[in-house]
Amino acid sequence: MQKLQTLFATVALWAAVIPAGAQTLPSAPAEIDPALVEYGAARERIGANAKAALGQCETLAAAAKPVCIKEAQGREKIALAELDQQRRPSDANARRLAETRVAVNYEIAREKCNDRQGDDKAECLSRAGAEESKARAGIRTGP
Repeated sequence: MQKLQTLFATVALWAAVIPAGAQTLPSAPAEIDPALVEYGAARERIGANAKAALGQCETLAAAAKPVCIKEAQGREKIALAELDQQRRPSDANARRLAETRVAVNYEIAREKCNDRQGDDKAECLSRAGAEESKARAGIRTGP
């Protein structure tokens, strides 16, 4: 009962302090940055293109399907990294873009190696790993 009385007293106090009909006005809508809208639209286009590419992969045979999926996902990753580099050019974004390209190429190469058997597969994986290492070293040292 004591808590209820305290609550009513607090409400009555606020009612006396705040005049009747006083409302907080909604803040004016912030101006929409056209660059941000364009960036969002570009991300949506990239996602739609990736979805379409993945849809085309569904029609392929069992052996080619995983490679197609990796390629489609890789193109999406690279396109997003390129978009970030275009939006905010920097050494960090350029490096991230280069690393993304190397990683995607390596993933695709590994997926292509999975179709092979025995020593041929091991050699293919070794070659893919060596190419990735060489490309990563090129990123560290720069052009």
